Amino acid sequence: MARGEGARVRGAGRDGSRATRPVSDPPQAGAQLLGTGDREVRASEKSIRAWEAAYRQYGHAWETAARCGKSDPTAARDMAAASWAVAAAWRQIASATRLPWWVLAALESAAGAFESQAREYETGSPQ
Repeated sequence: MARGEGARVRGAGRDGSRATRPVSDPPQAGAQLLGTGDREVRASEKSIRAWEAAYRQYGHAWETAARCGKSDPTAARDMAAASWAVAAAWRQIASATRLPWWVLAALESAAGAFESQAREYETGSPQ
């Protein structure tokens, strides 16, 4: 989706109404959490903590790889491990929470991207 395009924000199907704000902008004042009916959808605290820890690990590994270069074996090993951890955290959120299909698709896509990146670092061919 290009910058400035609206996002579908209501309903579980593809026929949701278009948002009035660009996707890249922060939420408008008064924005509410995603809900299914009158029930709020949230990841568990355990899943949130696992994701936060994995992303911190990923941030540190990324900084090291940026300093040392992607071909550095230690940096590559750390990036692969951190990428696997983030992918696992995304999958944990997807499996532990009842979510709309489109959120599950986004989580699976994110997990797949991090798994692909981990494999690239393991084989020594990061992009």
